[in-house]
Amino acid sequence: SDQESDDSAIIQGAFLQAEKLCIPSSLSSLPKADWSRVGRPILLALQEICGLDEPDSRPNLQALTWKKRIVCVVWLKLLSREAREDVEKAWRENPFFSLQNSLPEMNHAVLMELVKSTAAAPIFARFLLLLPRDRIAMELGRLTEHVRSDPGGEDDVRFFLEVWWELWKGREELKSETEETIEMMFANQFARLSSDSPHAAKRLKLDSAEMTASSPNTDILHVLFNALKDMTDLVASTNVCFQSLSISLDALYTSFLITQEVVLPVTEQLDVLCKMTNCRGEIETLNAELIRDAQKDLSASLSPSPFQPSTMKLSEALKIITCLVQFWKDKGLLVVSDPLTPCFSTVRLQRSIQRVLTALDEVPETATETNTLRDLLKSLDLPAAENTPDIQAQVTAVIIAHRMQDYQSFAELFAGQASWARSELWVHCLEENQAAFRQHRTLFSLSSTLMSLLHAENSDVSQCRKLMKIAADIFSALSLEDKNQTLAAMLGLSSRGFFRQPVPYAVTEGFQQELNMAFNCIIQGGGGASAAVSQGNLTTAVSLVARVAFQNPEAALKSCCHSAIFNKGAFSLMAKILQQLPGLKAHGRSLLCKCLQDTVRSKSMSASEKQQLLKFLGLLMTPDVMTEEEKKKQSFLLPQEVVNTFVLPSLSAVGEDALFSLQLLHAALSVEATPSPHWVMNCSPFPLLFVLAQLYNQAYRCWEEPADGAVHLRSMDTKELLVSVLTTLGQLVGMKLETFYFKLNPFQKLNWNSLCTFNSSLKNLLFVINFDFEIL
Repeated sequence: SDQESDDSAIIQGAFLQAEKLCIPSSLSSLPKADWSRVGRPILLALQEICGLDEPDSRPNLQALTWKKRIVCVVWLKLLSREAREDVEKAWRENPFFSLQNSLPEMNHAVLMELVKSTAAAPIFARFLLLLPRDRIAMELGRLTEHVRSDPGGEDDVRFFLEVWWELWKGREELKSETEETIEMMFANQFARLSSDSPHAAKRLKLDSAEMTASSPNTDILHVLFNALKDMTDLVASTNVCFQSLSISLDALYTSFLITQEVVLPVTEQLDVLCKMTNCRGEIETLNAELIRDAQKDLSASLSPSPFQPSTMKLSEALKIITCLVQFWKDKGLLVVSDPLTPCFSTVRLQRSIQRVLTALDEVPETATETNTLRDLLKSLDLPAAENTPDIQAQVTAVIIAHRMQDYQSFAELFAGQASWARSELWVHCLEENQAAFRQHRTLFSLSSTLMSLLHAENSDVSQCRKLMKIAADIFSALSLEDKNQTLAAMLGLSSRGFFRQPVPYAVTEGFQQELNMAFNCIIQGGGGASAAVSQGNLTTAVSLVARVAFQNPEAALKSCCHSAIFNKGAFSLMAKILQQLPGLKAHGRSLLCKCLQDTVRSKSMSASEKQQLLKFLGLLMTPDVMTEEEKKKQSFLLPQEVVNTFVLPSLSAVGEDALFSLQLLHAALSVEATPSPHWVMNCSPFPLLFVLAQLYNQAYRCWEEPADGAVHLRSMDTKELLVSVLTTLGQLVGMKLETFYFKLNPFQKLNWNSLCTFNSSLKNLLFVINFDFEIL
């Protein structure tokens, strides 16, 4: 683009001006000491392009891109010179050729000072991670030589430590690189320069080959630890001492003492992040990048090192660290100036020592070094600072809002913290980041917290209504599977959901309006007489019922029952809705059966309404829902639940109630069931047979006046239904009854079917059943 061309021209001009400032020498032989004078035009040009006013400020995307570009171009120019790259080939295959070729020749001192002056250590480390391991070791050797060269100071040590730690932190980001980024283009150019010709490859690998002859130099840990040892005398402040020790201890821990990532509970992660943020004094103006960086630090210190040692031993690394401790202790540099307000490096070092000491408890041969570290830890005896709920809530909210690492676990923690829930921050975070809370476990935690707010004294009604709406909106966005898991969990808390205890009237009224509106929409939208319901309408209806059921399962089920019985033709849709919501099935006695009983008792039913109830129950008993775990169909209501709830208490009743019970029993027995043991064996089968046999006997006494309380079943259809039920039931439990027949001499030659077929033998059957019942 034109802007990019203009920026490139500014960079080119700055390097040419720096080259003039070197006269009579040049950038290709620049000593480290001259950078402060020569490098100024380059830094001013970068500041003009990127707007880098403050060294600690985070650059914007354009600034970050240009910093990457300039480090990449300078480094590739050095590599091209080493490989004696063919210019004719380079202009065709190098995407950076135009800018790279326009810059004067320079040496590694320019690259190192440019990276240090622009705070580009993370960028430099990411480029390093793209190189072969032997090449990384060689470049780190160059970095060490540059840091130790005159004039060397503490800023150089800080630069070295930052590159070291960024090598540990930056590896996870590179794993996710898939697009053609500047980093990947750099890697491609290095690979091309290494393979273009045997001569180029030989030149690029010459130093690496020389290092291989002295194998310890190819061990990156060996290079880093020994480099730090050689810089000991450059350190002049407690802060850099602590920084050096914490980084080297974390490198030792991740390289020698763990083989897989150490996963901390989310509460412990939060505690660490709060302390790391708080000791930097950034709580008042909480910076998302600061927390993200703290997360990376924590992750890097708990994950296996990207560079496993090849020659260095644990004892050797430990000895170097303890030597550093002793040297700086003798110089009086390991003293905490203000224990009440510890700095970041102090808190970090304390945690690093604690991790290493815990792991070294199982390595007895390191006793001497361990004692040295214990003494250092005692000298860092800091007060146990408690993180306030406000700080914890702020840090957690930032992690959630910016979708940082493990943010869903932090969302679950956030949702369940009742002590944070009364703050505006808590409500605002929920409202603005609903997608982060769309896991059923997280929503369950949120629901529990909301219940505690609803049932508390002096609850804020307006806030509670707002939170209920937020929770319902989050629920509505879940998948159907997660909705059912959440509904099941809510039923585990209470069949009345948020309303298990009295709540403010305004909350109850608001929910009742939503409940009525939901079912009005369903009935008016196709839940009436029309049996055909589109898949779209069904999905909408399921979502509406699930939403109100999430808030109050019992109220939603009662509305389903009322609609199924008293709205003509609605039973089919209501059954389909409930079959999509198996999470509403309670453990033990079905909540739906209870709601049906309450609905039936509240209002007398006409004959057509009884038929709707019968069809509704028949559909719910029919297996319809396929579960992936069990690989079989399940029904919303089990037949034994229906028989125990509606048939057994009413079968001996008079008139139409007995007929309805008989029809319901016939529907239940018609449902496909597992062959053994059959569900009917849990429904008092022998007393049931006894009562049915009595009904059968009375039905055929047409010539006799029925006794008081006897049932009139004169319809042939009814009698056929009774015969069908008796026959089916007899077949299911007949094997058990035959045991009693063969014990009684008068009936040894009779089987169950012949007893059920002939009316003349019915009294004998009743005697046997009655005898059987009394024995049981």
